[in-house]
Amino acid sequence: MTRRWLLLAGACTTAVGLHAQRVRPVLDGQSVVRNVDSLWSAAVARGTRSASGAPGLRHWVQGARYELNATIEPTAHVLRGDGLLRYRNRSPDTLRTIAISLAQNLFRSGAPHDETVPVTGGVTIDGLCIARQAQVAAERLCRTNTLTPSAALRVDFTIAWLTLPAPLLPGDSVDLRAAWHFTIPGDDAPRMGSDGTVMMIGYWYPQFCVYDDVAGWEVDPYLATGEFYMDPADYVVRITMPSGFIVAATGLLQNPDAVLSPTARERLQRAARSFAAVPIVTDSLRKVNGALAPGATLTWRFAADSVRDFAFYTSRDVVWDAMAALVPRNGGGADTVLIHALYRSRMHDWRRAADYGRQSIEQFSRLLWRYPWPQMTLVEGIVDGGMEYPMLTVMSISGDARDLLTTLAHEIGHMWFPMQVGSDERRFAWMDEGPASWMERVLLRASTGHDDDDDGIPDLYRTVTGMHAEQSMLTHADHFSGALTSTAASYDKLVVIFRAFGAEHGDSTLVEGLRTFGRAWSGRHPYPPDFFRMVFAAAGDEREGFVKDWLRGTGHLDVRIDDVARLRDTLTVTITSGGGAHLSVPVVVKRDDGRAETLRIPASAFRTVNTQTIRVPDARTVTSIVLDPGHTLPDMNPANQRWAP
Repeated sequence: MTRRWLLLAGACTTAVGLHAQRVRPVLDGQSVVRNVDSLWSAAVARGTRSASGAPGLRHWVQGARYELNATIEPTAHVLRGDGLLRYRNRSPDTLRTIAISLAQNLFRSGAPHDETVPVTGGVTIDGLCIARQAQVAAERLCRTNTLTPSAALRVDFTIAWLTLPAPLLPGDSVDLRAAWHFTIPGDDAPRMGSDGTVMMIGYWYPQFCVYDDVAGWEVDPYLATGEFYMDPADYVVRITMPSGFIVAATGLLQNPDAVLSPTARERLQRAARSFAAVPIVTDSLRKVNGALAPGATLTWRFAADSVRDFAFYTSRDVVWDAMAALVPRNGGGADTVLIHALYRSRMHDWRRAADYGRQSIEQFSRLLWRYPWPQMTLVEGIVDGGMEYPMLTVMSISGDARDLLTTLAHEIGHMWFPMQVGSDERRFAWMDEGPASWMERVLLRASTGHDDDDDGIPDLYRTVTGMHAEQSMLTHADHFSGALTSTAASYDKLVVIFRAFGAEHGDSTLVEGLRTFGRAWSGRHPYPPDFFRMVFAAAGDEREGFVKDWLRGTGHLDVRIDDVARLRDTLTVTITSGGGAHLSVPVVVKRDDGRAETLRIPASAFRTVNTQTIRVPDARTVTSIVLDPGHTLPDMNPANQRWAP
């Protein structure tokens, strides 16, 4: 999700705050955030994590498989779904209950929320039963052709608990059959909904909650601000829509012959070999019914393996472009990724969207590691700013090509964090929003030569810090005091930290740390200590000091020259690091003959005593003393870093 959406949502909450409820769940996720170090240390002792930050020899991740059917009645704005949900217990624990996310219940009357949301009635579970489980007698399983709501399902708004008829043993799995329906909310809903022209369908099916090796079940309620935490799963999804509706989704379309016209299929084949956008569906082709296969309804079938979610987008009013991107192939050579862009033709800047997507996929695949999936889809509408799902991102951006490029790059950055590196967005929002915010700036610099930060510091972070309102990054996403502090901590602070680490150890060292972390944790669930230890490993003995200064607290960098005193022919220069977060500081002494002498005060010295002094001989020849003349440090106030006699 982009910072634009979060700030707008926060403004709405401020304006109509009486209609929102800020709650603390009974199982308080903030206590997990607060105690994360001790929980993580216990996991290290059990062997599921290692002291280096890498997964331990006994590490495990739960798994699932979803075979889902969705039918939308566009006039009634109703989605009806059913399917088979398989939960795989790969943990060493015996489970007697399973937690299920019903995120659509955010929109149920009386549901707790920390932003203003529409009321639609939430999701109705029409039926849920056990279809298969070892040690369960046949008479306790689903009956043929009937699907009744299970008395063993206890629903508490966005979290439901299913009591199993028999314990689920390690290595075993259980199959559920479910049917459900809900009213699709309007475009005032967070992250999904319908504006009458396009529909973005997210968190639309019962989904197993995460049970991990550190904190067990993650059952923090979905309150609208904090995002999601999901296990990798395999999906086969069939989406039935009336004639004329185009569907874009997570995964790869399995039946193009059944839903696309020969013309559209031929253009798609051409796009897969083209490095310029190819129009797959145009207004004119759609108007003459030349885009889709005939039929009163069409069923679009998609499949995706090892992804953390499935979402889709549908409209009968969009055009569709596609083109290829090149990503490095493991072992040498290159593979192609098909980039799709679907948008309403009046959104003229979106004609460049597919190429912006190509740039992002190629740049990030070179920067970090290759994009692993065969396609990436960019869709327009509904979400103010942007929102990410696996292989699919939705954005409502128009009128500004640079804004579209920035937002798109941020959302595609999420295809690495958290779509591959599967962190807990609800408890540790910075672990995905921070890297994506840094990645968007990398792309902007590569594409346009500069990003939009002043001296490498995002404006909002500078403002919040200047107001002394900063909150720790280690704050639950639903527990920040407001949108400004949440955005500064979750989106902006890690950008500043990455610049700080790059200044101390080199940008290439930072990138290599991210690559190592990504290789270790793709398809898994890292916690903050894993991130600290792997990404900043090159800091060695200084790592814990760096992490304490920059990530655990609310410190910032403010290095200044406090005083310069002359005694005979020697200058005594007093330098203070006063922001609470320290870095090594280069000090350059310039002489009247053009010489420049550089010395460096290490960060460890400032951590011991935050005021340091240096002595400069031959004072009469000194023309200036400057801290960090190359502006490599993310200093909040560089104006106090120069002295001249």
